[in-house]
Amino acid sequence: MSKYSDPRFGVIERQWFGLTKKLGGETAAGFTFNETEANVVTRWYPKGPIKLLKIGALTLGTLGKGEESFGYYKNTTRSATLVCSTTSAQYTIASKTIAVSMDAGDYLNILASTNVCSTGTVALFVDYRRAYSTKWTPSS
Repeated sequence: MSKYSDPRFGVIERQWFGLTKKLGGETAAGFTFNETEANVVTRWYPKGPIKLLKIGALTLGTLGKGEESFGYYKNTTRSATLVCSTTSAQYTIASKTIAVSMDAGDYLNILASTNVCSTGTVALFVDYRRAYSTKWTPSS
């Protein structure tokens, strides 16, 4: 059983998906699109409960020929959609503020889709804050 800790409770944390090692991430390459629809992140299980505060995308390779949209799903329910513009140059961030609570055991699924011939490479992120749970024991 986890213990509640004030310093950890108020901190905003960022989880990257597809951020390259060159930029401080853990992957060799970002997510590259070539006119297809794909699951970018099939399932991310955070140590819950958490509150999602912001979603975003960092352009790693210039997007072209349209726009790319990313659907963020809590379990199987769409929570938010983020659209990256074709005018996004390298290292441009597109983000959106959201307010989604995730309980322990919930997962996040990110689906990329386009209705035009969109191309480009991105890294995605979510900003979140740990939430209080009645399952935690009071710290002493």
